[in-house]
Amino acid sequence: MIKRISVAVMFVALSIFVFSGLGLAKAKEEIPIGIIGVFTGMDTDVNGMSYGTRDYFEWYNDKFGGIKGYPIKCIMLDGKNSIPDEVKNFKRLVSVEKAVVINGWGTGGTKALKDQVNKVVKIPYLSESLAIEVIDPVNCPYNFVLGPSYEGQIEIGMVWAKMQGAKTYAILHNDIEYGRGTTKNVIKAGLAEKLGIEILGTVEYPWHLTDCTAQLLRIKEMNPDYVYIQDSATNCTTILRDAAKVGFPASKLIADCWNFNPIIPETLGKDAEGFHPIMLFPDYGSDIPLMKEILEYAATHKIEKKDQNYVRGWTEGKLIVESIKRVIEKSNGKLPETAKFRTMIRDEMEALENFDVGGSVPPVTYADHQGTSSAMIGEVRDGKFVSISDWIDIRKVREELNKK
Repeated sequence: MIKRISVAVMFVALSIFVFSGLGLAKAKEEIPIGIIGVFTGMDTDVNGMSYGTRDYFEWYNDKFGGIKGYPIKCIMLDGKNSIPDEVKNFKRLVSVEKAVVINGWGTGGTKALKDQVNKVVKIPYLSESLAIEVIDPVNCPYNFVLGPSYEGQIEIGMVWAKMQGAKTYAILHNDIEYGRGTTKNVIKAGLAEKLGIEILGTVEYPWHLTDCTAQLLRIKEMNPDYVYIQDSATNCTTILRDAAKVGFPASKLIADCWNFNPIIPETLGKDAEGFHPIMLFPDYGSDIPLMKEILEYAATHKIEKKDQNYVRGWTEGKLIVESIKRVIEKSNGKLPETAKFRTMIRDEMEALENFDVGGSVPPVTYADHQGTSSAMIGEVRDGKFVSISDWIDIRKVREELNKK
């Protein structure tokens, strides 16, 4: 009897050991990646990229079982487009969640975290801000963006305006760093003079904008050939509304990439016709290979934001995953310890060269930490956005002008 009990106990113990081992094998170490987005407050209209990156990670986990067998753990936090909140979220992601890479948000937060990102924590930080101050592989070796800087976008607008025969330009901008600082940088750089375009003036308005009539009357008095709006869709909607009131045509207005947003034609109708947003990415539903992945995911999941920002986020997810995959391959299939892992991801991201992301942007080379310096010009036609230009590479334009 005692022998039978002993055998039974041994069998139960062995079963627990075996099944525990199986459980441990299944619960493989995760790769923590942080996303700081905006889900409350200003700029929620352009938060599709945060959902796009998150969904790419989920799609990749489902399709491939994680990166080289290691599941991605995505931690998405609300930065509220507030510097204190973005800093708080950053600290949580690096100290508590042990994230090895962060997909960050705005200009203010990105600049505020510059020293933490590059000198203290040393963690790859791919931000949605395109602030030129952090596009610097030497002084900001851990900061990455994807696309031409805000300054580059204003200049791309100038180049296109020049192609249309423009001789004069004006800039409307908000009173925060995203608007004010960017505009100062462009004027200081002096590309307008090289293009033969006169900047007639700049006009500033409050970040929390409710009425832009007075500012637009000043613009109308200047009578520029084109006006560039350095702001995102919420304020731009107000500007376009008031432009119609004072009789300034939407067709003379160009604006940065955050205004390639369906909220504008949906809200304004005919008052948005002819408006020109900068296009860094094609729209949701475009005929590109990357869209096939998104539609595969969409067949079984809800898509929060079907817009170009979502395409942007999906693209950024691909770049992050590819960099991590290369690290694991070089580490014999193992995950390095956190600090080393972060640095190795940075190195592999910087080493990406002519990497095909599926047609959402030209092949990405990250030696300059910018990835691409190209954009297209869009236009609202019959309530829809269409592309009306080829890719304009502002780096190549500058190089050609500097030769003259």
